Amino acid sequence: MTKRTRKYEKLKEKINSIGWIANGSLMTLYRTCGKAGCACAKDKQARHGPYLVWTRKVDGRTITRTLTESQASACRTAIENLQRLEDVVTEMKAVSAQAIEADLNDASS
Repeated sequence: MTKRTRKYEKLKEKINSIGWIANGSLMTLYRTCGKAGCACAKDKQARHGPYLVWTRKVDGRTITRTLTESQASACRTAIENLQRLEDVVTEMKAVSAQAIEADLNDASS
């Protein structure tokens, strides 16, 4: 087994260890309610919240969901996992390109 093949196999193992994945972003929001008599209408420090919000694109549309603390934690992990997956795939592409270039060089020699 070549060094490149071993590296590629290790990268495949990394993919197997990645859990749930999700795209989008998490935000903490404070909102005003729109009631004229509410303190939030006059004082920014009195806005309602914090609300944990997950925003993502689905079929070209923005989808926003309000989450509980535990849901936000799981979502944050899934978003981080997607970044890890993308990093591993980028590495796999580089190793694959090196292998293909090496094969092309061997064939032309």
